[in-house]
Amino acid sequence: MLTTRSPSPSREKGKETPPHVGQDSEHDGDDHHHHDGGDEYDLDQGRGTVELQEDQNISTEVTEEERIAAEAEARQRSFERSLAGPSVGKAGLLRDQTEVNRIIAEASKGSKYYVNQVRKDQELTEKIAWYRAKRDELMKMAQRDRLEAEAERILIEVEATRDLTQHIVHVDMDAFYASVEVQRDPSLKGKPFGVGQGVLTTASYEARKFGCRSGMAGFIAKKLCPGIILTKLNFDLYIAASKAVREVLIQYDENLMMASLDEGYLNITSYMSTHDMTAAEVITQLRAEVEAKTQLTISAGIAPNRMLAKICSDKNKPNGQYEMSFDRATIIRFMRDLPVRKIPGFGRVTERCLEGLGIETCGDIYTHRVELLVMDHWFGFRGLCKAYLGIADNNVAPGKREERKSVGVERTFRDKTDDDDILKELEEIAEELQKDLERLQYSGKTVTVKYKLHTFENKTRARSVGKYISTSQDILPIAEELLKRELPLRIRLLGIRLSTLKDLTLPDKGIRGFFSSPNKKRNQADNGTEAGPSRQHTPSDEVPEMVRLQAEETEVYDLTGEDDEEEVQSPETSDALGKRKSPSLLGPICPICSKSLGAGTSNQDLNDHIDWCLNKDAISEASKRSPNVKIDAGKDREKKRLKQEKDRPGGAATGKKHIGGGANSGGMLDWLKSGSKSQGV
Repeated sequence: MLTTRSPSPSREKGKETPPHVGQDSEHDGDDHHHHDGGDEYDLDQGRGTVELQEDQNISTEVTEEERIAAEAEARQRSFERSLAGPSVGKAGLLRDQTEVNRIIAEASKGSKYYVNQVRKDQELTEKIAWYRAKRDELMKMAQRDRLEAEAERILIEVEATRDLTQHIVHVDMDAFYASVEVQRDPSLKGKPFGVGQGVLTTASYEARKFGCRSGMAGFIAKKLCPGIILTKLNFDLYIAASKAVREVLIQYDENLMMASLDEGYLNITSYMSTHDMTAAEVITQLRAEVEAKTQLTISAGIAPNRMLAKICSDKNKPNGQYEMSFDRATIIRFMRDLPVRKIPGFGRVTERCLEGLGIETCGDIYTHRVELLVMDHWFGFRGLCKAYLGIADNNVAPGKREERKSVGVERTFRDKTDDDDILKELEEIAEELQKDLERLQYSGKTVTVKYKLHTFENKTRARSVGKYISTSQDILPIAEELLKRELPLRIRLLGIRLSTLKDLTLPDKGIRGFFSSPNKKRNQADNGTEAGPSRQHTPSDEVPEMVRLQAEETEVYDLTGEDDEEEVQSPETSDALGKRKSPSLLGPICPICSKSLGAGTSNQDLNDHIDWCLNKDAISEASKRSPNVKIDAGKDREKKRLKQEKDRPGGAATGKKHIGGGANSGGMLDWLKSGSKSQGV
């Protein structure tokens, strides 16, 4: 049954509302929002107004001690949320989340995982302190009026891209793995159980009431719910169920975009026109057909773009639907009070970094627009503007095969220390990877070995070869060479990934194919923002294989699976892995940032680059704290390579521009000092 709820009114004080918000719109009495001493929308007259009260700057003084105490408390809450895992916001929780977080923290204390999380949390705290210092430094020399005008120009520019003509739907199966398991074993119905034994892939709604979540360790789940039943994964069943669901969905949009085994996007605009139905009627019918055919329930969100549709699909879970009003002012009101963590692709790390700058909701993005503009290089101002305005991509189409970056297999297990056992595990992983490559019809040139130490630190080692390979006979020797250099080890995860891919389904293009890239840069617009990582989409016919790997890799998350967390790699493991150069004209592609490193890149340079990708923030902070301490030669080489690349015409080593950041520009600092006209973000 369709349920539509009005966005809850904001009651934040003293927040500015952009003068470009107001638009003529249809509304009823529930659409009026009263703000106690803050901004006010005059929708009746079709305009937005900003009422900045004279006493806005008069507030209770907060002492330094109170500020520090408040920050420490917020940091502890954030840390406990990280221990609870990435799925704490999912539907079904009845237990107090604070209590759940406390139990998880107590159960984790003393473990290597807990120690590692404390270490990473401290690193993140230092990073946030660095961001604050950099913000304060830039704001001291900022011409605020000019920056406000520039921010307004960018907001208007982004607003001009809004499209309200398409009806995009995000569909999400309800507790998919758990529901399929109930079909396999009806005795599980109504009982608290989890799918996955070492780590939960999902939890039944009965288990969620106790705080159990996907990505949670089994022993933690038992602490929260002593009677929980843990079942093994049955991938064949999940794939078959997903196929049955897709057969229904594709009748409504032949360009169905599957995001994973249990969720996807549709554009139902054409279907609505052809069948003379409203969006709500179409999705009510779709959900009924899915349930009739599969006995599985589905939740859906209807909105003008994919980002909003995904947010809306979680509003009335389980077995419900929510339709966003296709009205500009209503969308902005909806987004203003939305926590930034709700934006697809914004994980705990992004959330904490933004909180460190005073940004907790999307409305805060506008309030702090000047600070975010000067921090564009680190946060991506234009992407944050899109999040604030509720603007995102509304293109729905199956992913293209050439967009795939890599194929990989990972396994988790109890700590292994025996070299022979580890190498045997590596051999089995290589054989499994070969099967996946055969099924997906890819070969590749760059082999990456990933392992996780018993201390939960992630490490990667990579090497490129001069030909495309796809068999375990070719992959295993390279992987063994990379891993043996690191032995002895005590590890709990091991994986192999093949990148710099070639699509074997495409005909040979001869000399033209030789000079063309096997990998095109992905369009990272799935969630409509540029301030966070986006989910990869694969063609519908590849979904079973992609999701089988994705589901298996759920085991990697242990207690948490932070979607924007950076891996940390210690400098002492940055040994050279050979001098042989790849004859590829394109050079190897980094498995971390997916950047082509150019012709003639040696394996030494490749591994230096990977080290740099994994450690660039820590290195930057270390250099700032100890400016006279020289970073090791590998980092110097990488910094030099990045500088050379940036100095090339059109070069951009970081992938993000400073405001006015042309090839010869000094970036934000020069722009602030000179007051020169911005060239855009």
